Amino acid sequence: MYEKRAKRIREDELRQLEEQRNSAIKMKQKKKWEVFPGRNTFYCGGRIIMAQRAGLFYLTLGLVVVTSSIFFVCDCPYLGQKISPAIPIVSAVLFLFVVSNLFKTSFSDPGIIPRATRAEAMDNERQESVDYGSGAAYRPPPRTKEILIKNQTVKLKVSLTK
Repeated sequence: MYEKRAKRIREDELRQLEEQRNSAIKMKQKKKWEVFPGRNTFYCGGRIIMAQRAGLFYLTLGLVVVTSSIFFVCDCPYLGQKISPAIPIVSAVLFLFVVSNLFKTSFSDPGIIPRATRAEAMDNERQESVDYGSGAAYRPPPRTKEILIKNQTVKLKVSLTK
């Protein structure tokens, strides 16, 4: 009798796990950028986001590359021979740094994706909550600081991240 009951409970648990896995797969099928595409262009499965004015990105990239090319062709040989061979090396490193940051900022999410749905927020809250023994999760209030600006009290939210 106990074996049948244990077997039935085990089968119910397996069925519930299978249902949870299937629901998770259904939720993961549609990405937010597919549901709310807006006017932006997405590449590489939503990992790269281009703004609606991609021409400005190409103009900026062209200006950086053209001016740097003129510098490397005209000025760098003279500066490398007469002053120091470190100048072309430092210039090349700075050029790569500027171009990589341009790509990083141009292809990253500017915060246009809508907020999480209520169900997603509840799920995140459930995962983040920690039991401190009293049965409810303890969360300290946000840290604020009051300052005076032109005899006007202003509350500032203080971030602990560095």
